[in-house]
Amino acid sequence: MATDPWLSSFPSSVVTFTPTLDDMESEHYGLFVSSLGGEDTDGELIVVGADLTLRRALAAMAAHARTVCSWDGYDAVAELRDRINGGDFTVAITSTLFVREADGGWSLQRRADGQPAAWLVSPWHPAAR
Repeated sequence: MATDPWLSSFPSSVVTFTPTLDDMESEHYGLFVSSLGGEDTDGELIVVGADLTLRRALAAMAAHARTVCSWDGYDAVAELRDRINGGDFTVAITSTLFVREADGGWSLQRRADGQPAAWLVSPWHPAAR
């Protein structure tokens, strides 16, 4: 097994990884997007990939909403903009560590030794700070 560059203070039995399309729900504009557990847990969406910027993350989130979430005929970009401007959501780019679970799934943690990921969260969420 290859050594993951994001591994730090976890025991060697903890497998960390860099997400690929196989781990996520969709790819838009070269970024990978996945839904999370909802505002009660991690957030709504997470975006990872090379050259991650706020603008690219928002574009990938909107494309994900239109295609994967089936917001057909709906302006997902305007909805995201309105909800962000209205204070319902914020997009936070924060260091995130992805951990492979025993069942093949994954979990994530905000950690300084992680990789950049964009989270769509409520303004009160810890990732927004």
